[in-house]
Amino acid sequence: MNTTLRERQLQATHDLIIEVAMRLMHDNPDGPFSHEAVAAAAGIGARTVYRHFPSRDDLLQAMWIRLRDETGTRFPVSEEEIVPLTRTVFGNFDRHEALVRASLQTTGSAIRDRGAIEGRPAFQKSLSAILDGLSPKEQRRLVAVCLAIYSAPFWQLLRDRGVLSGPEAAGAAAWAIDTILQAARSASQEKTAGKTATPTEEGEEA
Repeated sequence: MNTTLRERQLQATHDLIIEVAMRLMHDNPDGPFSHEAVAAAAGIGARTVYRHFPSRDDLLQAMWIRLRDETGTRFPVSEEEIVPLTRTVFGNFDRHEALVRASLQTTGSAIRDRGAIEGRPAFQKSLSAILDGLSPKEQRRLVAVCLAIYSAPFWQLLRDRGVLSGPEAAGAAAWAIDTILQAARSASQEKTAGKTATPTEEGEEA
């Protein structure tokens, strides 16, 4: 289906707004951020920005999608993917270091928070086999820890406070999440085995 000139113009304006917003985040991460600021930087009217993105949340969501796509960030869809994908994502953070670091500043933090919204259900699904054997409190804790490790803030901590190189940070994150998953897997299996034990088996063990 062919697009009309009007549709192409609307898409071009839509893309321009996102590009300018991303540039503002990159160049001045601690500066003022609003529809008006984006409009001024883009050389268009604020009404145009509001027309494409009626709310701040709409604009931040579009910026998160752009950040996610540009840095190659995606979340695991299976348990087997978690450890290797942690290495891959951390490698992508290194390749897009300036953009990722900008996203960790004041303006970018609101965009980065979108990752947790998307990542939480992804980890709940990919960890489902382990989570089934854990209590609700343990389930929340495991998902929270995995989200914390599988993130740009954790990458920054390892690089800056941990003084690790990019490859070292990727290896450390993969090791950390693998160690936690092994412990959680064992705990889940033990609890599942305990629940399925028959009364006779329990009596024999006693």
